[in-house]
Amino acid sequence: MKIKKIVAVVTMIALCLSMAACGKTTSDSNSESQKSGTSSSTESDSKDKLQIVATVQSQQINFWSNVQHTLERLAEENNFDLTVMDINSDVTTFNNIIDDIISMRPDGVITCGLESSTLTTQVKKLQEADIPVVTYNMQPDKEICPMVITDHEEFGKVAGVAAAEYWKKQHPDTKPVGGAVDLYSAPVCALRVQGFEEGFQTVYPDFEVLQSVDGAGSRSTSLSAAEDMLQANPDINVIFGINADSGLGALDALKENGKGNVEDSLVACVDGTETDCAELKNPDSALKAVAGNSPRIMAETAWKLLSSVLDGDLPAKEGHAERMEIVSVTPDQADSWVKENFE
Repeated sequence: MKIKKIVAVVTMIALCLSMAACGKTTSDSNSESQKSGTSSSTESDSKDKLQIVATVQSQQINFWSNVQHTLERLAEENNFDLTVMDINSDVTTFNNIIDDIISMRPDGVITCGLESSTLTTQVKKLQEADIPVVTYNMQPDKEICPMVITDHEEFGKVAGVAAAEYWKKQHPDTKPVGGAVDLYSAPVCALRVQGFEEGFQTVYPDFEVLQSVDGAGSRSTSLSAAEDMLQANPDINVIFGINADSGLGALDALKENGKGNVEDSLVACVDGTETDCAELKNPDSALKAVAGNSPRIMAETAWKLLSSVLDGDLPAKEGHAERMEIVSVTPDQADSWVKENFE
């Protein structure tokens, strides 16, 4: 009898433990289900949105970080998911990123590039994967997709004309001797240097850029490169930077050499960011010519084109072009220019 009671008690305990275990498993299962449900809901919401990928030339360059800021605002306003990828001014990185984008299978791509023929190849790869693409800042060498076009030679020319006119007014009796801080990884920047020389020649026909150095698009590298250039050619008194940081680095180099003011030299650049426009307004600074290109308008135009393609209003594989306006920014316009075009 005692043995039967013991067996009954053990059986009851086992049943209780089993029920407790089952209860715990059910609770945990419900908890995991709720977690999964939240994740699935988020994924579902994301899947309902357009998936857009954009590339920028370098997030370390002020102009491009502002392009990204505008694209991020547009993503919020138009309810699409945005992935921004940095090609870091490197062709190999760009090639790898295109392969990654194809694996991602987004609804559309907005991409810049470093060189036209390479960009053409990458656009074709995206199109072969049935991914709509719009290019900006640089166009393919064939009209195979919608494009936001910047005339880089005109970019330099606008800065060159403004610089030459200022030099003639400020230094009428001094011969201008040119130098340039380029960005060799982006061959298109050579067109900016060429345009600057041609623009300056509208006032000084014999003007030439004696030496061009690679500033890598950054202020610190441009400082070092410009110092080497000034050491090799101490007569250089006019320097063109292919972007704001290149121009500011050249200005820093002149200051390191005891120059860099309106009495002895002139710096010109393109972009028109807050930093170079601050120097433009400084009456003592040698930076006195800026050609402006709006990152806000560039990004907005690129999204407008891609949106039109996705809506079926614009052919995905035809060379529709929207051209960017290049503006000569003056000291009086500097504040309003920055406020209206940089985010």
